[in-house]
Amino acid sequence: MRQMVMVSDQTINEALRLGTSMAAIELMIPILKKYGIANFDVSLDYLPSDGVPKQLLLHPLLRCKIHSSLDEIAKVRQMGFSKVILSWFHQPSQSSLDQLTEALTAAQEFAQEIYLCIENAEELTIPELTSYWSLLSRYRVKRFIYQDVRSSLEPLGVCRKLESLQQTVPCPIEFHGHNTYGLATANSLAALRSGVQYVAAAVSGIGSPNHAAMEEVLMAVKHLWKQDQVPSGSSLTADCIEILSYMGISLPVDKALIGRDVFAHESGIHVDGITKNPLLYEVIQPEEVGQTRQLIIGKHSGTASLKIKFLQWNLELDQAETLELLEKVRRLASVQKRPLSDLELHQLYWRRNQMDQSQLG
Repeated sequence: MRQMVMVSDQTINEALRLGTSMAAIELMIPILKKYGIANFDVSLDYLPSDGVPKQLLLHPLLRCKIHSSLDEIAKVRQMGFSKVILSWFHQPSQSSLDQLTEALTAAQEFAQEIYLCIENAEELTIPELTSYWSLLSRYRVKRFIYQDVRSSLEPLGVCRKLESLQQTVPCPIEFHGHNTYGLATANSLAALRSGVQYVAAAVSGIGSPNHAAMEEVLMAVKHLWKQDQVPSGSSLTADCIEILSYMGISLPVDKALIGRDVFAHESGIHVDGITKNPLLYEVIQPEEVGQTRQLIIGKHSGTASLKIKFLQWNLELDQAETLELLEKVRRLASVQKRPLSDLELHQLYWRRNQMDQSQLG
């Protein structure tokens, strides 16, 4: 059976980069913990100059990412961090490797857990990567973080390379992809397919550079591998929106899975099909992510859409009044250059009824 997917969260680090208050960050953490978070990563570069609150500093899932320099190692030691990610950019020289060895030695003096991140791992050959294995063993590195900082990887290559590396690596591998070319989620899923258990992600894929979207990874894992880490009766959409609101970020209406309009349908044929069989257009059901299906009435709507919409309000339209109302709907939508709201649709319907009543009178 596939092991549970563990997410190394990058959302909190982005919140720090944006200057989000510590009070807001403390509210974000319990929301994120509902979704199988292995670690919360923070960069020393973004930590506030006036210090980190003790309750956050002592959080058991917090890791601090630093450059592999003795100055930064001394800083995180003084601050009281017990989990440290040493970030390293590979250079083909023995002198640089000596510098990394020195950094690992210094970190080992105080850190309970050491992680080694090779930022440009995607550029390295397998022999170049395996040259680090002796250091991983010697310093009891907890996980080796394979980072794609230039977003140059593609899913098939990720799967092949990570499968090969896992045959000899002395500790678990963690995959950290970026999204410059829109492949972070796909590459993360490829890493999971290879047998990797840990992947970096952020809510809605936010970050600089962007990351894999946490909600996309978790829902893909649920449907591809039948492994459900999203709590039943999910409030995933609301949770993501709340987290982003603490950072002052507005969610795009078309954001995959959690955007307001993702489960909105307007086209007549489209609506007719989804009413008969939702799986025609929705591999993931809106209820799974805390959303509901919306039928949008506008210039692309047909009679089926209009009838279904009114049936939701327990109003049954006959064919003649459907056609008459549809003509008015399309005319108004074209003038407004947008679909009609439910209120506008109601008003059209009741005006028509009032006119019919006055004619009868």
